Amino acid sequence: MTMPEVTHGATDVQRAYFDALRAGDRRRAFAVVDDARAGGLDVEGLYLDVLQPAMREIGRLWQRCEMTVAQEHLATAITQMVMARTYDEIVAEAPKSTHSAIAACPETERHDLGLRMICDLLERAGWDVTYLGAAVPTDSLVQLTRARRPDALVLSASLPPHVPPLQDTIAAVRDAMGDDAPYIVVGGRPFLDDEGLAVRIGADGTARDAAALVRCLTSRFP
Repeated sequence: MTMPEVTHGATDVQRAYFDALRAGDRRRAFAVVDDARAGGLDVEGLYLDVLQPAMREIGRLWQRCEMTVAQEHLATAITQMVMARTYDEIVAEAPKSTHSAIAACPETERHDLGLRMICDLLERAGWDVTYLGAAVPTDSLVQLTRARRPDALVLSASLPPHVPPLQDTIAAVRDAMGDDAPYIVVGGRPFLDDEGLAVRIGADGTARDAAALVRCLTSRFP
């Protein structure tokens, strides 16, 4: 089995973690991460160089019907548990919050792992993040955004069919808030393949990965 996104320039940690996910072996995945962290791998390196490429490859295999839905769900659940084990460290390291964001997936989108990674790294950079997760009804998202007035709204779509509902969500926020709308950034696989898509659906911008999105927001809101 080839693993183009994971093995191109991949570290042994990437490969070992992906193999554990492919096998559905939670204990082995935890052991790979624990050994890497003990060897000096920081949270950002874990997220961007291990978890993110591994899960992108899991998604690619699922799209090609080389993994079942159950196998993909198991890999996602294992990675969510890995991230949960690092959260206390993220909070402990985070500087005092100076800016705020709301993060959500539109009501048709149930894949929120990438969004969770963005939120964790934003918190680590000192942002106050309200994470709503997957399948958030548009009306509820608009209500909360109007009430909290965040600096940024972060939205995610994992597949092309979820882009039109995402566009509708952006339009609803802008219609409700006008000039007071937050800075809206979007992420997900469809935006990797088409750099201009984000602006065409009404967002202010996008980024190729979680770290780039965090850099985008922290540079706009220093």
